[in-house]
Amino acid sequence: MNPLQDLKDIRTPASIENWPPAYGWWLLVFLLVVSICLLTIWLIKVQKVGHVKRQALKALQRIDTSDLDCVSQLNQLLKRVALHYFPNQNVQQMYGPQWTAFLIRTLPINKAKEVSETFESMQQTLYQPHTSENSEFSRYSKSVETWIKHALPPNQHMVTQLEQSNA
Repeated sequence: MNPLQDLKDIRTPASIENWPPAYGWWLLVFLLVVSICLLTIWLIKVQKVGHVKRQALKALQRIDTSDLDCVSQLNQLLKRVALHYFPNQNVQQMYGPQWTAFLIRTLPINKAKEVSETFESMQQTLYQPHTSENSEFSRYSKSVETWIKHALPPNQHMVTQLEQSNA
C-alpha cells in the first residue's frame, strides 16, 4: 500500500478579487470627491468675488484720454467699484476730501503713500473747467489702477476697521 495514494490533489486558493475594494480605498475615494467639490466651490467663489475687479480694470482701459470728462469717468469708475465692494460705507455720499480719505484708507500703507497726492489732485481737477487736454490723466489712471488692484476685494479686517471708524 502506497501512503500517497490516499492523498487528495492540491487545491489552489481562490484568486483574490479586485472588487469590492477595501474600506480604506472607499474612504480615499470619498475624501477625494469631497476635496474636488470643495475646491470647485472655492474657485467659483473666487471668480465671483474678482469679477467686478476684472470688469473695472477693463473699463479703465476703455476710458479715452481725448474725452473732456475723462477724469470724471475715472472718479465714476472708482465710485461704482467702491459701491459694490463697500456697500455699507455710504460711498455714494462721499466727495472731495472725505472721498479721498476713504480711498487712501482702503489701500495698504505702502501703496497709500504713493497715490494719496494723486487722488487729492484728481479731486481738485474734477471741479476745474474742462480743457481740451489733461496732461495728468496717465498719472490719475495709474493711481486708479493701483487702487483697484490693491484695495479690492477688501479683506474682512479692512471692512471691520472701516465700520468701526464710521460708527
